Amino acid sequence: MSYEDRGTGAGDEARGAGVGVAASRGGVQPGSFAQAEEEVRSRRGAAERDPATGRPGLAAALGALSALRAEAGDREGAVAPAREAVEIYRSLSENPEDGFVPTLAGALHQLSNRIAATGDHAAALPPAKEAATLYAELGMKRPDRYQAELAEAMDALGDRIADSGDRITPVPFAKQAVRLQRELVEEEQPDASVPALVAYLLNYARHLAAAGEPVEAVPRAEEAVGRLRSLAAEAPEAFRPRLATALHALGGHRAAVSDTSGALEAAREACDLFRELAAQGSAPTGSGMEPGTAGTDSTALRAELGTAGTNPTTSRANPTTPRPEPTTSRPEPTAFRTELAGALAGLAGHLDKAGDPAEGVRAAREAVALYRELAAEHPEAHRPGLATALRVLARTLADTGDPAEALPPVREAVELLREAGDAFLPELADCLQVLGTYVELNGDTEGAVEAFWEAVALHKSLALEAPGSSADRLSSALDDLTRALVRTGEHMAAIEEYEETVEEFDETDPATARRLGVERDIFLLRCPDHWPGNGLTELVAWLDREAEGGKGADTVTVRARQALRAYGDRAAVRTAWEEETFTPLPEWLALRPETLELVSAWMFAPNWPRSRDFWSENAEALGSAEAATALDELAVLDPAGAQRHAALRDAVLVHGVTAAYDPLILNEQLAEWLECADWAESRAYLEEHPRLLSVAPPPDTPLAHVAMLDIGRTEGLDAAYRLVADREALQAYVDRSLEAGDGTALMHGGGIEGQVFGDRLSSLTHAQVALVLSGESEGFDPADLTALRHKSDEETRIRLLKETIAVGARHPERNGETLSRIIQALGGDA
Repeated sequence: MSYEDRGTGAGDEARGAGVGVAASRGGVQPGSFAQAEEEVRSRRGAAERDPATGRPGLAAALGALSALRAEAGDREGAVAPAREAVEIYRSLSENPEDGFVPTLAGALHQLSNRIAATGDHAAALPPAKEAATLYAELGMKRPDRYQAELAEAMDALGDRIADSGDRITPVPFAKQAVRLQRELVEEEQPDASVPALVAYLLNYARHLAAAGEPVEAVPRAEEAVGRLRSLAAEAPEAFRPRLATALHALGGHRAAVSDTSGALEAAREACDLFRELAAQGSAPTGSGMEPGTAGTDSTALRAELGTAGTNPTTSRANPTTPRPEPTTSRPEPTAFRTELAGALAGLAGHLDKAGDPAEGVRAAREAVALYRELAAEHPEAHRPGLATALRVLARTLADTGDPAEALPPVREAVELLREAGDAFLPELADCLQVLGTYVELNGDTEGAVEAFWEAVALHKSLALEAPGSSADRLSSALDDLTRALVRTGEHMAAIEEYEETVEEFDETDPATARRLGVERDIFLLRCPDHWPGNGLTELVAWLDREAEGGKGADTVTVRARQALRAYGDRAAVRTAWEEETFTPLPEWLALRPETLELVSAWMFAPNWPRSRDFWSENAEALGSAEAATALDELAVLDPAGAQRHAALRDAVLVHGVTAAYDPLILNEQLAEWLECADWAESRAYLEEHPRLLSVAPPPDTPLAHVAMLDIGRTEGLDAAYRLVADREALQAYVDRSLEAGDGTALMHGGGIEGQVFGDRLSSLTHAQVALVLSGESEGFDPADLTALRHKSDEETRIRLLKETIAVGARHPERNGETLSRIIQALGGDA
């Protein structure tokens, strides 16, 4: 059974379920529904006559009916049979010995997917949690089983949590899914699936980007692309579509870290692949994506908007792309034209950012033309995608120097999003902001105010419905509106809009109200007459209340402080502070912008050698007391980074630049060495950086790399790297370690056996024996070897038995009881 089929009822026939109908692998065929419903009726009758034997078949038939309805697009209708199947499996699993717990876990996983497809994300979360819990418990009982299922459940659980609006929590679940599946792939286990690993990697990258870690997202997306290249080389028809989709996602991730050339490279390749696939006119079954669907739902549209449709004045890019789901649909005539259109829109956005808006216009026009064709055939499905492409076209046209040309496409995009319904209200609000911007650039300030006002109203309603979810967008829209109102002289209207909005959120979402209250006070600083004085007084009073309340500083605090520091009348700031707080001006308020900028540049140097050089060039300023104040201020935004640099600053001032930076540079080089692509590159890096041999690696360093450093230091690099290239040489090294009773050397050998040669049984056995030889017989369980025994060949098991027995005979003074347990776990007679 493939990992795509788990929990759908597939394979239940082998357990007597007798599923007669399942979702067709070639698409929904005429008569399939009638056949599936008749199967359910038949199975229900059998279950009523004999519940003990008939209920498994009924549950499986219900699962098949659910899958069939889901495939046909009946999302609501797919939920009820999936839910009933879960309840049947739950009752069957009350006796764990009957073996229905795994089936229940799979059915819960599918129920969560069915509910999520309807948009009810809150209801989809509990079954996803329960499925993951069950698979984890099953895995603890049977370490040799259920790892692939647990990986899939963890991945799905992360998605369900993300659907609820939580961007941070999904990351560890996605990371766990990748770890579990990677382990299966690297160990070549029966449940290993490289396509599943690719899907989890792309999902992990997506969650990292959404959580504000775009730098971490890039290598995961790049690994996914690399693996898909290998798969596509072996089976191009099956995997070229997935490769194209992954390249499109990679382009967005690279753009998010300002790798414009890398984004263009990936986007161009994605477009070329989709163009070839579209020219072929069909997609093979099992390609990993459904032709003609990318970019047609709200998630996909938001992904495209994140990479190619950002506001021209305020970037809100969120380069996320939904991972490709397995599909079984029959190819349509529109195959891959939608995907090509979305990729072209993304390419246009990257070209625009790269300073080539004219080329971006050409790509955007092609995307619009493709979407128009698709929308003519299926208006509801492709209106949102057409709106996205039009918005990208508007931006690229404006960036060529003629904002008047941008108005028709962005107006059309707004109307299309109006027609798309409530699912696209966030995109409509964003698009209205873009419209307002271009209307104002064309001299119609009143028209801009109208568009901005509608955008604010939409963002406000969305934020009130889901507290905390739209604060950034609402704040941006309010800023656009109030600036436009100021330009029309309607200062009071702008102030009232802020006041009313803050009041609306006071009870339902205090965090948003707090943030908007500060933005209102900052806005007052830009107003004429007496309003700036009011803004100063309000900001000072707010900061004073926050300090008295013992609240820690956060991004809103920093925003208020920056506004006071940036205000042009320094004397007025001092007066307002002293009169309101009766205290002297704080150090952070006297902080000069240039010092803050300098310290920030030092903190964000790309590596430690560059950081050291930056310090040397600016030693006097960075060593000043004002720099220490700047670090305190930056600690609000980056606590770990500021703390690290504060400690580094102290070390430099006490011990000097070389002594302070050397450990950091060596640790950074160690991390780079650990990331080398292969052992040849690893050796070359060590030869280039020989001082690494003197480094004590951290505890989480892979054992094979620890061995390379230790053996390389004592016996030379030739001796060390021979062990990772020659299995016989490694065995000879292990034999010598066993003969000498050298636990450290044996641990090195075991690490290489597992990490390099994938021999987990030898690796764990030698690690345990090494601990015994080193006098550390606690903290591990010899029974762990039992779970690995079946995965190894008999010759290896016998060899390990003989080795362990010989150690006991050669070193009788060592812990005989633990060695006996190791021998028993290996299947021997102790």
